Amino acid sequence: MPKVQETNDEIIFTENMSNGIRIFLTVVGLIPMFLAPYELLIRPSWNGFNLYLILPILISVGAILVGGLFVAAGILGLNQTIIFLAKSKTIYYSYESALIHLRRKTYKFSDIAKSSINTHDWTDGPSTYSLQFIFKDGKKIETSSFKTKNEAEQSLNKVENLIR
Repeated sequence: MPKVQETNDEIIFTENMSNGIRIFLTVVGLIPMFLAPYELLIRPSWNGFNLYLILPILISVGAILVGGLFVAAGILGLNQTIIFLAKSKTIYYSYESALIHLRRKTYKFSDIAKSSINTHDWTDGPSTYSLQFIFKDGKKIETSSFKTKNEAEQSLNKVENLIR
Protein backbone atom coordinates (compact mmCIF):
# COMPACT_ATOMS: atom_id res chain seq x y z
CA MET A 1 0.00 0.00 0.00
CA PRO A 2 1.37 3.42 -0.86
CA LYS A 3 2.20 5.85 1.91
CA VAL A 4 0.07 8.95 1.38
CA GLN A 5 1.07 12.34 2.78
CA GLU A 6 -1.23 15.31 2.41
CA THR A 7 -1.07 19.02 3.04
CA ASN A 8 -3.31 21.82 1.78
CA ASP A 9 -1.45 22.23 -1.48
CA GLU A 10 0.23 18.89 -2.12
CA ILE A 11 -0.32 15.12 -2.08
CA ILE A 12 2.60 12.68 -2.04
CA PHE A 13 2.35 8.96 -2.81
CA THR A 14 5.48 7.07 -1.75
CA GLU A 15 6.19 3.38 -2.30
CA ASN A 16 9.44 1.82 -1.17
CA MET A 17 10.82 -1.69 -1.19
CA SER A 18 13.22 -1.99 1.72
CA ASN A 19 16.73 -3.33 1.20
CA GLY A 20 15.94 -6.17 3.58
CA ILE A 21 13.10 -7.38 1.35
CA ARG A 22 15.32 -7.00 -1.73
CA ILE A 23 18.06 -9.13 -0.14
CA PHE A 24 15.54 -11.70 1.11
CA LEU A 25 13.90 -12.11 -2.32
CA THR A 26 17.27 -12.36 -4.05
CA VAL A 27 18.60 -14.98 -1.63
CA VAL A 28 15.34 -16.98 -1.76
CA GLY A 29 15.63 -16.93 -5.56
CA LEU A 30 19.28 -17.91 -5.69
CA ILE A 31 18.85 -20.99 -3.49
CA PRO A 32 16.68 -23.04 -5.91
CA MET A 33 18.52 -21.67 -8.94
CA PHE A 34 21.74 -23.34 -7.81
CA LEU A 35 20.65 -26.04 -5.39
CA ALA A 36 18.20 -27.94 -7.64
CA PRO A 37 20.52 -28.27 -10.68
CA TYR A 38 23.43 -29.21 -8.42
CA GLU A 39 21.52 -31.84 -6.45
CA LEU A 40 19.72 -33.31 -9.49
CA LEU A 41 22.22 -33.00 -12.33
CA ILE A 42 25.78 -32.46 -11.11
CA ARG A 43 26.01 -34.41 -7.86
CA PRO A 44 24.56 -37.72 -9.19
CA SER A 45 27.28 -37.82 -11.91
CA TRP A 46 25.06 -38.79 -14.83
CA ASN A 47 26.91 -40.67 -17.57
CA GLY A 48 25.53 -39.43 -20.85
CA PHE A 49 21.92 -38.68 -21.67
CA ASN A 50 19.18 -41.21 -20.96
CA LEU A 51 15.41 -41.20 -20.53
CA TYR A 52 15.62 -40.97 -16.72
CA LEU A 53 17.45 -37.65 -17.02
CA ILE A 54 14.44 -35.81 -18.49
CA LEU A 55 12.63 -35.35 -15.14
CA PRO A 56 15.66 -33.90 -13.28
CA ILE A 57 16.26 -31.56 -16.23
CA LEU A 58 12.64 -30.35 -16.17
CA ILE A 59 12.73 -29.85 -12.39
CA SER A 60 16.02 -27.96 -12.66
CA VAL A 61 14.71 -25.71 -15.45
CA GLY A 62 11.58 -24.99 -13.38
CA ALA A 63 13.66 -24.18 -10.30
CA ILE A 64 15.85 -21.83 -12.33
CA LEU A 65 12.80 -20.03 -13.77
CA VAL A 66 11.02 -19.66 -10.42
CA GLY A 67 14.24 -18.62 -8.69
CA GLY A 68 14.90 -16.14 -11.47
CA LEU A 69 11.51 -14.53 -10.88
CA PHE A 70 12.36 -14.02 -7.20
CA VAL A 71 15.77 -12.58 -8.07
CA ALA A 72 14.18 -10.25 -10.64
CA ALA A 73 11.61 -9.09 -8.09
CA GLY A 74 14.38 -8.37 -5.61
CA ILE A 75 16.53 -6.49 -8.08
CA LEU A 76 13.91 -4.75 -10.23
CA GLY A 77 11.29 -3.86 -7.60
CA LEU A 78 10.55 -0.14 -7.91
CA ASN A 79 10.71 2.62 -5.36
CA GLN A 80 8.51 5.41 -6.63
CA THR A 81 7.23 8.78 -5.53
CA ILE A 82 4.42 10.79 -7.09
CA ILE A 83 4.05 14.39 -5.92
CA PHE A 84 1.05 16.55 -6.87
CA LEU A 85 1.75 20.25 -6.23
CA ALA A 86 -1.19 22.66 -6.43
CA LYS A 87 0.86 25.88 -6.42
CA SER A 88 2.83 25.03 -9.55
CA LYS A 89 0.11 22.72 -10.98
CA THR A 90 2.83 20.13 -11.47
CA ILE A 91 3.23 16.39 -11.00
CA TYR A 92 6.69 15.10 -10.13
CA TYR A 93 7.22 11.40 -10.69
CA SER A 94 10.46 9.72 -9.63
CA TYR A 95 11.38 6.05 -9.59
CA GLU A 96 14.38 3.80 -9.03
CA SER A 97 15.32 0.20 -8.37
CA ALA A 98 18.52 -1.63 -7.49
CA LEU A 99 19.55 -1.50 -11.17
CA ILE A 100 17.78 1.66 -12.37
CA HIS A 101 19.27 4.94 -11.21
CA LEU A 102 16.84 7.58 -9.96
CA ARG A 103 14.78 8.94 -12.82
CA ARG A 104 12.50 11.94 -12.64
CA LYS A 105 9.68 13.06 -14.86
CA THR A 106 7.62 16.23 -14.63
CA TYR A 107 4.10 16.72 -15.91
CA LYS A 108 1.62 19.57 -15.74
CA PHE A 109 -1.90 19.00 -14.43
CA SER A 110 -3.16 19.88 -17.92
CA ASP A 111 -1.20 16.89 -19.31
CA ILE A 112 -3.50 14.39 -17.56
CA ALA A 113 -5.86 12.78 -20.06
CA LYS A 114 -7.52 10.36 -17.64
CA SER A 115 -7.37 9.31 -14.02
CA SER A 116 -8.98 6.10 -12.84
CA ILE A 117 -9.02 3.27 -10.33
CA ASN A 118 -7.75 -0.09 -11.55
CA THR A 119 -9.11 -3.24 -9.94
CA HIS A 120 -6.75 -6.18 -9.55
CA ASP A 121 -8.68 -9.42 -9.00
CA TRP A 122 -6.73 -12.24 -7.38
CA THR A 123 -7.61 -15.93 -7.32
CA ASP A 124 -6.60 -16.45 -3.72
CA GLY A 125 -7.44 -13.24 -1.91
CA PRO A 126 -9.46 -10.06 -1.98
CA SER A 127 -9.22 -7.63 -4.87
CA THR A 128 -6.84 -4.69 -4.60
CA TYR A 129 -7.11 -1.27 -6.18
CA SER A 130 -4.60 1.17 -7.62
CA LEU A 131 -4.72 4.68 -9.02
CA GLN A 132 -3.73 5.15 -12.63
CA PHE A 133 -2.97 8.42 -14.36
CA ILE A 134 -2.78 8.46 -18.15
CA PHE A 135 -1.19 11.47 -19.81
CA LYS A 136 -1.86 12.97 -23.23
CA ASP A 137 1.46 11.61 -24.54
CA GLY A 138 0.34 8.04 -23.68
CA LYS A 139 2.54 7.60 -20.60
CA LYS A 140 0.99 5.96 -17.54
CA ILE A 141 1.73 6.21 -13.85
CA GLU A 142 0.20 3.69 -11.46
CA THR A 143 0.38 3.59 -7.69
CA SER A 144 0.70 0.36 -5.79
CA SER A 145 -2.37 -1.33 -4.41
CA PHE A 146 -4.85 -0.05 -1.87
CA LYS A 147 -6.56 -2.74 0.20
CA THR A 148 -10.07 -1.33 -0.23
CA LYS A 149 -11.84 0.46 -3.03
CA ASN A 150 -12.93 3.13 -0.58
CA GLU A 151 -9.30 4.05 0.20
CA ALA A 152 -8.50 4.27 -3.52
CA GLU A 153 -11.61 6.40 -4.20
CA GLN A 154 -10.76 8.77 -1.35
CA SER A 155 -7.21 9.22 -2.64
CA LEU A 156 -8.39 9.73 -6.22
CA ASN A 157 -10.99 12.29 -5.09
CA LYS A 158 -8.33 14.20 -3.15
CA VAL A 159 -6.04 14.26 -6.19
CA GLU A 160 -8.86 15.34 -8.52
CA ASN A 161 -9.88 18.12 -6.09
CA LEU A 162 -6.27 19.30 -5.95
CA ILE A 163 -6.04 19.31 -9.75
CA ARG A 164 -9.18 21.42 -10.20
